[in-house]
Amino acid sequence: MNRANYWIRNLIEAGQSHLDINHVVADIGRSVGADVSILFLGSSPKLSLGHVFHAGIEQPLLEYYERHSQSDVYLRHYSQQNLQGTIVPLQTMLPLNKITDEWFRDEMLRTIAVKHSLSGYCRLNKSDVQVLTFHRYSSPFKPECQLQLQQLMDALVPWSQYYLSKQQLMNKFGTIPLQHGSLQLPDTLTPAERQVIQLLSRGYDGSEITQFRRVSKETTKSQIKSILHKLECKHQNHLLHKVYTELVT
Repeated sequence: MNRANYWIRNLIEAGQSHLDINHVVADIGRSVGADVSILFLGSSPKLSLGHVFHAGIEQPLLEYYERHSQSDVYLRHYSQQNLQGTIVPLQTMLPLNKITDEWFRDEMLRTIAVKHSLSGYCRLNKSDVQVLTFHRYSSPFKPECQLQLQQLMDALVPWSQYYLSKQQLMNKFGTIPLQHGSLQLPDTLTPAERQVIQLLSRGYDGSEITQFRRVSKETTKSQIKSILHKLECKHQNHLLHKVYTELVT
């Protein structure tokens, strides 16, 4: 099994778990010697409108890029050159001395601070893209790394389409995490609340649910409070006990 197929299998096994997918992305990064590894699925170039899986980058820096992703000169140049679907070394594609956007060159590049990048994206449908981007702070990537990531880019498309489709269904209809016992989930639960129950039953805490669903902490707290009220539970442990022992088939 080549590395691309190995990674795809691991992503399939990760399901919709944001944390588990992050682990796979970290493994991909380690394999190619990356300091920063990012997989993005969603509307481009606005990263806040999608799913970001990452390793090696602190949350404040990731949020900085999300705020300014529409000003990414590399991304714009990549699109203009019709390179979609191709993993390229960004700094070779567009050398620093040819970047005329002073803010991007002097502010954004200095803040991000990476020196070598292998990146690319391809379109999944009319509105969504799949972006792979890996970075190093010092020495360049080895030549074979670009080939490995290109193979991954090509093999990843069906998984990315599946992930987004399943996520859309979960967001719209919710899911039932376990199916045994005698507890009937009330119809008053919203699809979002059903998804929160599923995530709680899989061991996610409030902050992880917030990150996974890309909502505010206040939204997650409000949804959990509403769930406890609707299921007549005193606290989250009481809720989880009901879920694991009483959920109806």
